[in-house]
Order: sequence, then structure tokens, then C-alpha cells
Amino acid sequence: MLALGVLFVILIMLKPDVIILHAKEFSWLPAAAALVLLVGFFELFDAFIAKELRYFFLNLQNGVLDIVTSSLIIFSVGDTPEAVYTLISAFLIAKGVIRLIIAYETELPHKLSTMTGAFFSIVLGLLVFSVELLRQGWFLAVAMSIDIGFRGWSLIMLGLWEKQQKEIPKTSN
Repeated sequence: MLALGVLFVILIMLKPDVIILHAKEFSWLPAAAALVLLVGFFELFDAFIAKELRYFFLNLQNGVLDIVTSSLIIFSVGDTPEAVYTLISAFLIAKGVIRLIIAYETELPHKLSTMTGAFFSIVLGLLVFSVELLRQGWFLAVAMSIDIGFRGWSLIMLGLWEKQQKEIPKTSN
């Protein structure tokens, strides 16, 4: 997720006026939405293999939010980018708030990386909502790609912590 998020940001910056799905004004937005859709399916898969009920519901709600929002964006390609900026703004803010709450309530290790990503997600959502110049298709795609990149970074940090925990020998009393 980190690599794809960073790759999308770089591609968008190099060629912001690309046409995807015959939509001139949307730039990379359909591709970024497709990436979020893929992540949503992975989160649903995580929900169904979760061993605890709380992780099932946590991953389920995140996956459903990703799938519904990205599907709405993909199917809105015939409209103008202005028609979906509120949706994307609300999505980024909601995902950021959810991650902040999860990091705080579940006492995640390396919660600073999760909270940093959540903060940037909220800020990007507020920028999209309040600054009219940033409601262009390329910036909407950048905002979604940055969010995906930060989610990937948080997962990498969590994975490194898990690996470190397995390497530490447990002492018996």
C-alpha cells in the first residue's frame, strides 16, 4: 500500500492531466478509487479471518467504507470532479477520525505512525472541502493516494513490531 500510494502520487505529479475511463477532468481519480476498492476488499478479507470479534467489526466497517466510497467515485466519472469532492472530503475525514480513535482506544504499538497518517488524512479532507482550487481531479487523486500511502506505512510499522515481538525470547517465571 505504501509503494502504490507513493507511486500514484509520483505519477500524478508527473502527468496530472491523464485521461482514464474517458473522463478528461478526473485525471487519476478513477485509478486511485480502484486502489481504494482493492484495499477495501483486503480489509474485508482480514475481517473474515479475524480471530476476535472486535477485529472482525473493525475491519468490516473499514472495508465497507472503502468499497462503497470508491465504487461511488468510480461510477461518478461521468459527472464533474466537483460532484464528488464532498464525498472524498468526507471519506478522508472519516477515515482519519476512525484511525485516530482506533489508535487511541486499542493502544496500538507505534501508534504515532497511525496517528500521523490519520492527521494528514483529516487535513487533506479539510483542504479538499474548504479550498476551491484544490477540488480538481488530480488533487483529489493525490489526497486519496497519500491516504493509502500512510495506511501502508502504518501497516509496515505494525508488521515490524510484530516481527520484533516474535524475536524477543519470552522468559518463564
